[in-house]
Amino acid sequence: MQTFNKAPAFSSIRTALLSAVACTSVLLVGCAGSPSSQVASTTKAEFFPQCYEPVTQLRSSDDAMSRSVAIGAVTGGLMGALGGALVDDEKRGRNAAIGAAGGALAGGALAYYNQRQQQISDDNARLASYATDINTNNQNIDRNIRYATAAQGCYQQAFTQLRADRKANKISDADGRKRLAEIVSGLNETNALLAKVDGRTGENVNTYTQAYEKDLQTVGVERKEVTKVATAKQPKPTAKVTKEVITTEQSLQQAQAKQKESQQVATRGRTLISDVCNNPDMGDWAPASCKA
Repeated sequence: MQTFNKAPAFSSIRTALLSAVACTSVLLVGCAGSPSSQVASTTKAEFFPQCYEPVTQLRSSDDAMSRSVAIGAVTGGLMGALGGALVDDEKRGRNAAIGAAGGALAGGALAYYNQRQQQISDDNARLASYATDINTNNQNIDRNIRYATAAQGCYQQAFTQLRADRKANKISDADGRKRLAEIVSGLNETNALLAKVDGRTGENVNTYTQAYEKDLQTVGVERKEVTKVATAKQPKPTAKVTKEVITTEQSLQQAQAKQKESQQVATRGRTLISDVCNNPDMGDWAPASCKA
């Protein structure tokens, strides 16, 4: 009687799972701290808590997004490994390793592309799936802009009022210096947070762009052709540039526009710091951080 040996299959699956965990562990070490966690909470919101609230929201939003990315990496790594293991013995080990790496290292353009190829075989559905991720990233950029702009506007108003109070002799030098130091600290922290989270969302856009362009090449479509169709006043799908491709291209165009807008907010933040620290009416109140 013939004996069926299933050990190799289980062994391969076990190896695949271990590979997934290992790959995912590498990612989680890299993502152990969100970008915002690299910026210290240096501002003591004693006089202007309303101005620091959007700074806290910016930090919390980034932390939440980082946890979501980490959980997705774990799930993607394990599912990729299982999917790669459920094939014939000859290709099982290789595909499991690719599946694990593609699921866990979704932050890399090649890994992200490979993951999409494994998960979605239909070209139109796969090309449409990029838009979903790009739009999620766009929403994160919008939140970053909104929180940073709110903080900057609030601290600017606080500074304007502080300067008016000084001119009217309504505040002592000691209290005035403390308030100005808090304003400068809040603006500096906002700028530093925005720079960090912008770095991550920018990397995301770069990843999506590279994977999307590679996929267009795979299906035999030039991006120049896609851009021409998608940016027309009334975009009309063609045999090659489908409605799914148009949607993804438009989402990517929006992402690039939002990146520029965020950069403008960052520039405004640096200008505010300079204006506050170098204002001739407040020079002797300027904190040490103005000289940093």
